[in-house]
Amino acid sequence: MSFSNRVKDEMVRLPLGNGHEIKAELAGLLLSSGNLNIDNRGVGLNWESEGAQVARRLYALLRRIQENLQVQIRVGGKGQVGSTQRYRLAVAPQEGLSRLLEELGLVEKNCLPSGRIPLKVLERESARRAFLRGFFLGRGSISDPKSGYYLELLCEREQVAEGIKGVESRLGLKPGVRARRNFWLVYLNRVEDILNFLNLTGAHQVLLDVESSRIFKEMRGTVNRRVNWETANLEKTIKAGLKQMEDIGIIAENRGLNKLPPGLQDIARLRVRYPHLTLKELGDRCEPPVGKSGVNHRMRRISRIADEIRREGK
Repeated sequence: MSFSNRVKDEMVRLPLGNGHEIKAELAGLLLSSGNLNIDNRGVGLNWESEGAQVARRLYALLRRIQENLQVQIRVGGKGQVGSTQRYRLAVAPQEGLSRLLEELGLVEKNCLPSGRIPLKVLERESARRAFLRGFFLGRGSISDPKSGYYLELLCEREQVAEGIKGVESRLGLKPGVRARRNFWLVYLNRVEDILNFLNLTGAHQVLLDVESSRIFKEMRGTVNRRVNWETANLEKTIKAGLKQMEDIGIIAENRGLNKLPPGLQDIARLRVRYPHLTLKELGDRCEPPVGKSGVNHRMRRISRIADEIRREGK
């Protein structure tokens, strides 16, 4: 099961809600993936999906509002390669359907499609949440958080996309809109917005999964940065230690360490004995102990003496 289907599977298991929420969710489902057919008998409705759960949800929403509505359900045919059966709902022109579509704001009084967001059913915040849930069930997708964070709603009209953007913005989200071929996408690409969308539309279990994935990624990133930082410091310490060992070797070979001042002799012998220690750790072994800056000062003096010997050799 894809991650998008996991989200939809959780959404369709939610209670249908009150009348305002039912109308709003139904409007979102029909606006996103329903097709209206108009002939001399009036307006009819066709809807198609690869998900049985979503089809059952749509049927339940229709019957909850108009229990006498005559709805035909057909199963058959394949969708994309490897997909499951397709589920089709057909509602022939009838008085109850025309009245319902007008109530949902999907058609005008002349039975022509409105082609825009049904604002009259979205006055309440709970209705706006239900509308987004319905639209996602119809034409929404979300990437697996293991690979990234991206959620989109596919729209056939730019006016609808801009309307959805406005609905999401009113709920505190920060959506974007872009064109793709003959469609428009309303998308969220910030993890905070995606988490809020899932919370608003009722997909709470999936929300927890996304949040867990995000926390795991952040912890892994923190560990990796820490390891990289410590590795870089270790490499720096090793390179500095090798250079110090080289300087001490030149002094010992050409002048002898006993020619150095006592403090420099002590730190030089400690470095030869403990080549892997940091400057602070070397200072702790001095008698009496010396701070890191003091050890660094002595090492710089040893380096200058070694450089003098190198110049003399040239």
